[in-house]
Amino acid sequence: MREFPPGTFDVVYSRDTLLHIADKPGLFKKFLTWLKPGGRLLISDYCCGTDAWMEDFEEYVKQRGYHLMSVQSYGKAIEEAGFIQVHAEDKTDRFVSILTDELASFEQKKDSFVKEFSAEDSESIISGWRAKLERCGRGQQKWGLFIATKAQP
Repeated sequence: MREFPPGTFDVVYSRDTLLHIADKPGLFKKFLTWLKPGGRLLISDYCCGTDAWMEDFEEYVKQRGYHLMSVQSYGKAIEEAGFIQVHAEDKTDRFVSILTDELASFEQKKDSFVKEFSAEDSESIISGWRAKLERCGRGQQKWGLFIATKAQP
């Protein structure tokens, strides 16, 4: 992992990428170090529900190498790293809305997509979107928004 001097950044931003990081608490501590006093942290990321995982969700997470936390646990890890004014919000409803819109848009363009790629590729994309929607509907897959601040000295 690349390192930066303390106090390098005003903002650290990540969109749907930290799901690949196993040691999120360690990374959050690095973010805190790399931010200037008063600096802001903004993250959106895949999360999981708090109920036991169903077999298909566990398989999905394992196959992709994801390391998921619940929205609440994610927010707590950010706070425990030393951030203040931590805001952790479940934005799964927004995620579902975006997925639904993307799926509808893709299905309208399916024929032109198939001409350039393949019907198999098209079905893979469509089934992936539908599977995400199903996992979200069951409360297994979540989408979190996290905002926090590095304290001023």
